[in-house]
Amino acid sequence: MTSPTREPHTHRLSLRFLMLSTSFFLGGVVLSTLPLNQAWMLTLNHAVTGIDPVWSFLTQFGEGGAALLLLLVFMRFTRHGTALALKCFLIGSVLSPVLKTWFSHPRPLGVFEPGLINAIGVPASAANAMPSGHSMTVVVAVTLICLCLPSGGKFKLLGVLLAIFAGLVVLSRVMVGAHWPSDLLAGAGVGWMVVAIAQAWESRHSWEPRLQTRWAQIGLLLTETALVIYLFMATTHTSAERMAFDLIATVGIAGALSRFAALRQASAP
Repeated sequence: MTSPTREPHTHRLSLRFLMLSTSFFLGGVVLSTLPLNQAWMLTLNHAVTGIDPVWSFLTQFGEGGAALLLLLVFMRFTRHGTALALKCFLIGSVLSPVLKTWFSHPRPLGVFEPGLINAIGVPASAANAMPSGHSMTVVVAVTLICLCLPSGGKFKLLGVLLAIFAGLVVLSRVMVGAHWPSDLLAGAGVGWMVVAIAQAWESRHSWEPRLQTRWAQIGLLLTETALVIYLFMATTHTSAERMAFDLIATVGIAGALSRFAALRQASAP
């Protein structure tokens, strides 16, 4: 895999991410002021019915702890992947709640009568809709993975499939009744902003050398273990939610065992 912080076109990529971020974020803000936002929410929410478990399953991949665990597993063998994953998590953990508090937009369940929305599971109803944190998270995760994919036809296809998957996870936030379309646009925009900031941060102050030390690897192993426990113990409201968390936790166990084996091998005489 390649390194997203050492590619010749890193600055161009960062510029593109900032352009995407600005376009989507501003588009979300403008849409939130228009009647179309509510109309599109209801249309999308009722557009594909009968597959509620699918939406319930997909939406869990935008949960912060689940996405971080998957990134720690799959980005481990890239040169700057772990550092970028951790930095994106830190930046997003600050930026998302600040923006939610700033906008303080009500969620669909706080505006519509419950019978008007096809609510799947127990979607949030507090006044913190914009931007969608799940949308931000899955855009960050898939963007980082795509940046680290080698060049080549089969990997381009994988990138396309990952992009489609991310789009479905983003869309699931409307389908479960948790967000407006404007929140999804804004969340995706914030996601690309987070990636651009993390890339700039890593290119100037790299964490990668420190993360390769034994103590840092032990810390990452403990982090993976804690996230696995968190996912297995997390409260869920549908069997599909439980299935998604259990699947991600199982991947996390495999990743933690692999890291543990590497630590043992490195310490062997």
